[in-house]
Formats: sequence, C-alpha cells, structure tokens
Amino acid sequence: MSHFSPFVRRKPRWKHLTIGIGVLALSLLPSLTWTQQAGFPSIYYPAVPAEKQWQVSVGLIQVTPPKELTEEAWVRAPAFDAHALYGLSPEFALDGRLLSQFVQNHLSVGGRWAHSMGNFAVGAGYDVAYWFGFLNVGGFDSKAHGWMNYPSVTVGYKLGDVRLIAKGEAWLDLYQKTSVGDNEVATDGNKLVGGSFTIAMEQAFYKNTQLTLGFRGTLTKFHWMTWSLFSTFDRYLFYPEIIIGFIL
Repeated sequence: MSHFSPFVRRKPRWKHLTIGIGVLALSLLPSLTWTQQAGFPSIYYPAVPAEKQWQVSVGLIQVTPPKELTEEAWVRAPAFDAHALYGLSPEFALDGRLLSQFVQNHLSVGGRWAHSMGNFAVGAGYDVAYWFGFLNVGGFDSKAHGWMNYPSVTVGYKLGDVRLIAKGEAWLDLYQKTSVGDNEVATDGNKLVGGSFTIAMEQAFYKNTQLTLGFRGTLTKFHWMTWSLFSTFDRYLFYPEIIIGFIL
C-alpha cells in the first residue's frame, strides 16, 4: 500500500482512545446545563429550523474500514463534517452536508420532513450526493467520482434534557467512475448496495451550543470512502463510524 493512501497503518490504540473520549463525554452530559427550553437547535433529531432560518453543525466523523479490505488493523483518519438545515415551513427543511478528508469528499443535498408528537418525533428525508477523490498511487494519478442517493427515516425521543435519535438509511449507488492513469472503469444503474443505522444523542453543551454524539453502522457492498483500495469484493461489509458534532 502506497504511503500516499488515506489509510494509515497503526496499532489499535487509537480505537481505545476514541472509545475513551466517547465514554468521558457521555459521563459529563448529566452535569451540563440546559440553556434552551424551546426551539432547541438540532441536526439529527427530527425537527426543523424556523422558517427562513439556518441551523449549522460542525464536527468530525471517523469510519473504520473492515479488515477484509485492509487485511490488517488500519485506522481511518477523521473527516471534517459540516451539516446545515434551512427551514422552509414548520415541518419541512432543506438539508445539506459536506464530508471532506481532502483526498476524498462527499457533498449531499436533500429535503427533510419532521413531525412532533409530544416527546416523540418522526421524520423522513431523501438526499442526493456527489462524491469524488484523487490520489497518487505507485506513480499513477488515480481519481474517482460518483452519485449516490440516501432515503431515510428517523425517530426521536426527548428524555429530559437529552434528545435520543434512531435513523435508518438505504444506500443507492447511481453511478461511479474510477481511473488509474489511462485505465478507466465506470458503472451505472440505480441499485441498492446497502444501508446504515444510526443511534445518536443531542444535549446542551455550552451557552447556545449543542453537542452531538453518535454511532453509525453501515453494511454495504460499496463505501465511497474506500474507493482508493480498489476493492473487488462483491459482498456486504460492515463499516463502524463515530460521530462528534457541535450544533452552533
């Protein structure tokens, strides 16, 4: 594997460090002060901003590739995560998100519907995404891009000052093209390649800032973040993901 690859070979200690940070953050949540009793900012919870208002979150995600692809204990470097909602009506919003690790990037735009029922809330969404990446491997310029769609459903519950979220998504691969030097491979077709399930919580953090902690498990035949491994697997593999965000 070229040293230019975004996957870095390291010992599993980073995995333990990430888990430790998550446990520490969760242990601190009960002591945080709830600063907004109504109209709380939210990104994952099925609620939308006020009409013509923005809600923005910034943070990091870390996806660990399966060993079937890497054959060793590889740790995925974090990717920057910027997520924004724009209110259209009391129950509808535009949803945009950017995931970037420089050599690979993912931009999605879609719509969201949300409806509250007391402490419960339900939502649905549909996102259209474009991903692209570039990498120098073995002296060859490699690049790839493609289109994906993500229909989703979300359920939320307010437990005191904490908002609990469960979200399910389907992964539809519309098109992808990979090139290494003069060699190109392209595929198209609206096909279901997998799905993911997210559990998360949102909680007041500091003043008007909210903290998001979550975990997403994805089972898919293709993950855009691992295009540079040029996998030939045609079976479902599991990708665990840790989510940390700050809602501004």
